[in-house]
Amino acid sequence: MDFALDKMVTLAREVSVRGVGLHSGVGAEVVLRPRREGGVVLRRADVSGGEFRLRPELVQASPLCTLLENDEGATLSTVEHLLAALHGLRVDSVDVEIQGPEVPILDGSALPWVALIDEAGRVELDRPRDWLRVPSPQVLDSEGRVLLANPEPRTGLRVECVVDFPHPKIGRQEWKGVVDEASFRTDIAPARTFVLERDIAAAQAAGLAKGGSLDNAVVFGDNGEVLNPGGLRFADEPVRHKVLDVVGDLFMAGRCVSGIFAMTAPGHVANNRLLRKIVAG
Repeated sequence: MDFALDKMVTLAREVSVRGVGLHSGVGAEVVLRPRREGGVVLRRADVSGGEFRLRPELVQASPLCTLLENDEGATLSTVEHLLAALHGLRVDSVDVEIQGPEVPILDGSALPWVALIDEAGRVELDRPRDWLRVPSPQVLDSEGRVLLANPEPRTGLRVECVVDFPHPKIGRQEWKGVVDEASFRTDIAPARTFVLERDIAAAQAAGLAKGGSLDNAVVFGDNGEVLNPGGLRFADEPVRHKVLDVVGDLFMAGRCVSGIFAMTAPGHVANNRLLRKIVAG
């Protein structure tokens, strides 16, 4: 079903899923519910004051995930893959309830979230969609990360992303294209989070990656190979996953984004800093 670009979209019915957090290793349930009022609201049901109305300022510095903290001091981590699915399918009016400190990682991609949204179905609301349009060229150049945002004359999102990792199965990779529902489903959503084997010990020493496994992350081994028995879903899966993260991190604006983005070595903190510049105009 095609939806109008100028109307908000919500879910047709409530759906839920359970899984384990990538970093906390803690089990959690997520319930997605229709929302008629417009906007995206995340709520931790297991703590008081656990409501998060999406805005860029909620994002805290965290190297391996998108971590939120609200004004009451409640935190919620690893929201990026869920937000990417909502953004990619343009579901911009939804209530999300999480029973736990971290959104489950599922298979490490956005594909299970797309399937959950499909299970719920989508309906158009009689409310205008409030696009966040890049108002003027914005640049973020910091520590080797160069992120550019430019206005898009046509409504929609275009992304060009470049990454370079010191592993023979990654190296320099580039992906560019229009991010609409069709391309998100086939080209971006299936790409899983990834890690170099040599970095796992440091992450675990920092209290992270407690729930990581070959079932929810691609591991690029010290032997120069991919350790996952099924191999890669795409030859350039890492750069596609970085695009997935960008799509999710931009949705911290709480609305669909229209613009042209050129991202070299993007990361969650840098993505959020660019988004704040866009919102500030």
